[in-house]
Amino acid sequence: MHWRQITVLGLAALLGGTAAAQSMSTEQRLELLERRASRITELTLQLDEMRRDNRELRGAIENLTYEIEQLKRKQRDIYLDIDQRISGLQGGTAAPPGTSASMATATPEPPTSAAPRQQAPAATDRSRIQAEYQAAYALLSPQQRRYQDAAKAFAAFVDKYPGDPLTPNAKYWLGEAYYVSQQNAPALEAFEQVVADHPGDTKAPGALYKIGRLKEAAGDRTAARAAYQRVLKDYPGAPAAGLSRQRLQKLGG
Repeated sequence: MHWRQITVLGLAALLGGTAAAQSMSTEQRLELLERRASRITELTLQLDEMRRDNRELRGAIENLTYEIEQLKRKQRDIYLDIDQRISGLQGGTAAPPGTSASMATATPEPPTSAAPRQQAPAATDRSRIQAEYQAAYALLSPQQRRYQDAAKAFAAFVDKYPGDPLTPNAKYWLGEAYYVSQQNAPALEAFEQVVADHPGDTKAPGALYKIGRLKEAAGDRTAARAAYQRVLKDYPGAPAAGLSRQRLQKLGG
């Protein structure tokens, strides 16, 4: 009950007893008034205490909300760092950082008589493309955590170099940049592009697993199971297969 209502009811009760109080002595009337005034004071104090408790509860809720958001952010940072480390191990030591396995194992073209003049521009372009990729990848590092900027940089890379060997990686990390920022719709689109356009790339099983996670988060358990089962079928030896098996067990299928 609102404090104004309490006060009004108290005063109404006080006034309502006026007629009966006419037959009382002055001392009795004073005692009655004191008791009723004491009751109103008690109710007012209780109301003040309830207000104080509500303020404390609101403050505690705000603190808990802030702490939860901090924990979520830290969890996303840790997750991305682990994912980057695993991806680095999968790429092998022969490939430059961030390159795909297909690029690392590609057989070089045999030299031709015009090679001395053609190799310099090609090498320069390759170096520039790799530098642009690494600049975007660095934005995801634990030191920077500039996920929005990373998403923009990877999207620009994909648009600029659609046929480059690094493009599957760029699409995957574009999805990751959105994923850790909780932008699920563009993350799903990026991962689906990896699977659709580059099914044979080393990033495809991880992208397919992330599709399952996003479908699961959206409440589409059927689509999530289908994604996990496809990982097990098409990429049984990939690390994502073990993760997909775990998710299927939790989903009960």
